[in-house]
Formats: sequence, C-alpha cells, structure tokens
Amino acid sequence: NTLPKNYLGLAEKAGAQVFAEHTVTKIEELPHGGWKITCRKSSAWFGGVRTFTAGQVVVAAGTYNTQKLLHRMKDSGVLPKISAALGKLSRTNSEALTGAIMPKKVGINFSQGAAITSSFFPDEHTHVEPVRYGKGSNFMGLLQTVMTDGDSSKIRRRAWFKTVVRHPSLLVKIFDVRRWSERAVIALVMQNVDSSVTVRGKRGILGWRLTSKNDAEHPNATYIPAANEVVRRIADKYGGTPGGHIGDLISAPFTAHFVGGCVISDKPESGVIDPYHRVWNYPTLHIVDGSSVTANLGVNPSLTITAQAERAFSLWPNKGESDSRPTQGSTYVRLNPVAPQSPFVPEHAYGALRINS
Repeated sequence: NTLPKNYLGLAEKAGAQVFAEHTVTKIEELPHGGWKITCRKSSAWFGGVRTFTAGQVVVAAGTYNTQKLLHRMKDSGVLPKISAALGKLSRTNSEALTGAIMPKKVGINFSQGAAITSSFFPDEHTHVEPVRYGKGSNFMGLLQTVMTDGDSSKIRRRAWFKTVVRHPSLLVKIFDVRRWSERAVIALVMQNVDSSVTVRGKRGILGWRLTSKNDAEHPNATYIPAANEVVRRIADKYGGTPGGHIGDLISAPFTAHFVGGCVISDKPESGVIDPYHRVWNYPTLHIVDGSSVTANLGVNPSLTITAQAERAFSLWPNKGESDSRPTQGSTYVRLNPVAPQSPFVPEHAYGALRINS
C-alpha cells in the first residue's frame, strides 16, 4: 500500500497526469477567476519552468512544504488575504524520540520485522510505540546522545557534561553507529496535550526560511519524563545504554509527525481554512494534508489525515452539479457525502466507496 502503487496509480488510470520531480514555486489568482501555478523541474540546473492553470487548486504538499509555500505567497504579497493565523497552532504531536542501544552479546537483530508492531499508554496523555529501523539505516544513530533529565535545557546540559566526564565510555557506545539499526530499539513517545509552536517566514543572511517559536500559553514540551523512564527500562532489560536526542540539550524537540499551521476554523481570524477545507478568502484554493490537523493526536496522524481528506472530497459536487457547500462565512452545515457518478474503483472491489445513508 504505497502512494505510487495505490493512490497515484488509480488516479493515473482514471485520467490524471502526474508530473514527477516538479516543485511549485508560485500560486497566483487570475483576474477573472481560476489559478496559475508556476513550477520548476527539481532536477534542472537551468530553466525547467512550466505553468498550469486550473479552476480549483488543492495544496497537499505535507505540513512543512504547504506552510513554506503559503508563507512565501503571503509574505511576498501574491496571496495577501491568507489568514494571519497561518503558522499558528503548528503541532509536533508533543513527541520525544528516544532509544536504547543493546550490547552485541545480546545476539538479537532488532532491525528484522515490521517497523511498528505495538504500543502502550503509560499514562492518560502519553503513548509509546517501539520502532525498528531497517538494516543499514544507521545514520539516524548520530542523532542520539547521552540521556539526561531536567525541566530546562540548562539543567540537562549540566547533567550531560557531568555524565560524560564521569563516564566517557558512554559517548563511545552511543556514537558507535556500526550496525546501529540492528542493535537499537527506538521508543517513539507521543502526547495528546494542548501544546503548539507558531511558524513564520523569516529573511536572514542566508535568505528566506521558516522559523518557529513556542506558544506562550501552551509551549511545546522539551522534556517528557515518561519517555526517559520507558527507555531506561528497555535498556535495563538487555543491559543496554539508554539514549536521548541531541535536541534535548537545546530545547529543540524532534518530531516525526509535524502537523497543523493551516487549521480548520469557523472564521479567518482563528484559522486558515473553513470547515470544508477551503482557504479563507480564496474559496477555490483548498488545503488537504497534515497541516489542517488541529490538535496533537498522541498517535500516528496518518489515519486522521486520510479521514479528513476523504471527508473533504466527498463533499465536492460531480461535474455539472451544483455545489451543496455553503458560501464562506455562512453557518456551518453538516452535509451528506456526494456519490460519484463514475467511480473508478468498481463497486465489487474491497476498497469501493460505500456511502451509508
């Protein structure tokens, strides 16, 4: 079940065209309606620019790239009416990426098997998934460092220095990434707490880039005690070495699930898209990806993203039919999904669309 084999493959068979290795650089509204999309071929040193026009545009580039594109469009004045809420309520799933490195004498190849097979909840807000990396995926090991505790990065840096001075061999064990994926057990820790960061575009010496700042009222967690306890228990079971993430030392949390920043709202002052995934003030521009997720889920967000996408597109009218979605600014109306006139997936197929009235 991969993107090229499943979704894109079905779309192409239904007549869609996929332009691989192209990066969208500009989305601009045309004077008489519709859109002009400018993109460049990612592998081209020079040229490689092409444009498309469309009546409706869906942005689904993943949270980071969707935000990057829209911030550029807003900051440059191309799409000035995008809500000022763009970038707010960006979420990291309140994650901590920790792991334990096992001694070679254990004799277990931890890289063999499915990537994620189970999970558990040590408390009502915390969710832990043991994760495997495939054989040869050793570069990730360089992100680990000596595990430390403490509510502030200053305390953690002090603890890190003391530990390294007293036990210098720990650094050797952690930074020895030979066959790391075969010796490591990763604990991906996620929380469903209300914390967020605000993402903004910033121009500096090296050019324009995205930057983030912790929310003042609900700051993102930089230390999760339960995560450290879980990894220490895993390490103790096999005589291994627990490790934290290098970001812990500078209060820069790491996340595998960056979501939000273009959240659903009832008005443009509090979000970027309306309840039907239309961008406020640009109703023919749509955002349908992880950036529209409004909360820290505490679990892998893939099913939530899929469910939101299915709901959003199930409300689109068939070609030639009237649009049942209310105009922007109207009271929210819960709508029934629209049955497609010519579904590409046959009715007898396992994955056929079934609408229950």
